[in-house]
Amino acid sequence: MKSAQSILKTYWGYDSFRPQQLNIITAVLEKKDTLALLPTGAGKSLCFQVPTLCEDGICLVISPLIALMQDQVKDLQSKNIPAIALGGQLSEEAQDEVMAAAIRGKYKFIYCSPEKLAQKQFQEGLNQIKITLFAIDEAHCISQWGYDFRPPYRKLDVLKQLFPNVPILAMTASAIPVVQEDIMKQLVFKNAHIITDTFLRPNLKYSVQKVPVKLHALRNILNELKGAAIIYCNTRSNVAQLTEMLQAYGYAVGAYHAGMPIEARQKVQANWMQDSTPIVVCTSAFGMGINKGNVRVVVHYDIPGSIEQYYQEAGRAGRDGNAAEAILMYQQNDWDYWIQLQEKKYPSIEVIKKIYQHLADFVQLPIGMGEKQQYIFDFETFCINFKLDKIIARNALSWIQQEGHIRFSESAFTPSMVQVLGDRYSIENFQNAQPIAGAVLQTLLRSYGGILDSPHFINEKLLAELLQRDIPFVIQQLQILALHGMISFDQKQHQPVVQFLWNRSAASFMKIDFDHYQLMKKAFMERIQQFIGYLQGQPAICRSIYLAKYFGEKGSKPCGICDLCTSTKG
Repeated sequence: MKSAQSILKTYWGYDSFRPQQLNIITAVLEKKDTLALLPTGAGKSLCFQVPTLCEDGICLVISPLIALMQDQVKDLQSKNIPAIALGGQLSEEAQDEVMAAAIRGKYKFIYCSPEKLAQKQFQEGLNQIKITLFAIDEAHCISQWGYDFRPPYRKLDVLKQLFPNVPILAMTASAIPVVQEDIMKQLVFKNAHIITDTFLRPNLKYSVQKVPVKLHALRNILNELKGAAIIYCNTRSNVAQLTEMLQAYGYAVGAYHAGMPIEARQKVQANWMQDSTPIVVCTSAFGMGINKGNVRVVVHYDIPGSIEQYYQEAGRAGRDGNAAEAILMYQQNDWDYWIQLQEKKYPSIEVIKKIYQHLADFVQLPIGMGEKQQYIFDFETFCINFKLDKIIARNALSWIQQEGHIRFSESAFTPSMVQVLGDRYSIENFQNAQPIAGAVLQTLLRSYGGILDSPHFINEKLLAELLQRDIPFVIQQLQILALHGMISFDQKQHQPVVQFLWNRSAASFMKIDFDHYQLMKKAFMERIQQFIGYLQGQPAICRSIYLAKYFGEKGSKPCGICDLCTSTKG
């Protein structure tokens, strides 16, 4: 067996490991189930890549993000390490070929999603492969107590059922103590081994700024920038609008969000990595797995959803160990909107049952019918028909799904996205040359204010009704507009459907685990109160200490550089 040190030097060129990396690698090689809690940028990937290369066999890596899988596969392949990602980019035939090659020992690393792992056929294929390690990235997604719970992760207990003797390495940068316990319980760890690094970042200055005009405050920050910057926004439209404003002021800025074509995202990321565009404005879709040392500032232009999200994104600053800043700025109206948003996360039981009733009425399903039946479901139309707040409706439907009553297709809540690219002059010329598609373009402009400035979700059914045509006609004309460069059209991939898993009951008799619901809501509200405490600086202790205590670390000393530490000096 090759030594971990020689593997590190041969493939990565490093002479030594970072703090705790070697401890984790040793635990994995000793076949211990291990929970690794390492802050963002601490090099989690090496903790499963190095021990796998020390031994014979394959490491199966479970990750929630296709882009992150592809980046890691590309990096491994550049080192002549055979790796592959199984996902929607491969046909079924290609995936079968990958599995056959894996059985022959062609690969050292196979990346897949938790949804892929749940497939029986895939599990049967894994039984024929010599697996030496399961690595679970973003392991906090396993826990229903976590900030980013994803139900497919809940099924990963199948690993110990099928492969009781293969060790599991679960990795996360952000898990509070209750989440840590839940991760190990759900994965059925044997003799659980927890290895954690400090959550303190001594070179990172945290600050929270309540400002009258965010754009002015942001420009002051960027005018002093010596390196790269990341600016996080909560919505795609905010990303587009802020990018446009900063570009108008002459800053070299790129925009990044999940609604952009993958080629455009890759170009923005490459330009940022090479410092030709040192500033990127983005949603939380940007930054996962990126290792760039000279990020001098991370700005949260909008208030993020949780301390965990904030800590993870802020931690992308200062990875080279030099001084860096993490700044969260807000105005009073941002605060008011954020509070309203949190209040909508857990609708009342009465509201959930009412929305279940609306759903049954929407698909015209009688009581006592519908088990295993699928129905076309357009979320936008559903909300319009019943005059529902979209955020409340989505959260209520997600809870009904989590309770096992219904199942939505992946495209159910993801409508098509369009942005008009032409200027007034080119639009007028196009309408004269192509009157049919031009009429659709005009309807878009009338129906969606601001669609010239930023991408907007659209409703093909609504457009069809306005045009007095059918949906296939609308889609065809949108495709024509895209071909002529008049719009960007990110089309919904599949027909959105809802499946009723049981015969429909009367809403008043719908089974909901009320005690579990109340526990989840209480845990959520406690996390929100913790974040409010951080934002308001109450209690007025060092921000680094506040974050470390939140994640269960004790005995931390004040950083001396955050806004609260410096405000008490002198």
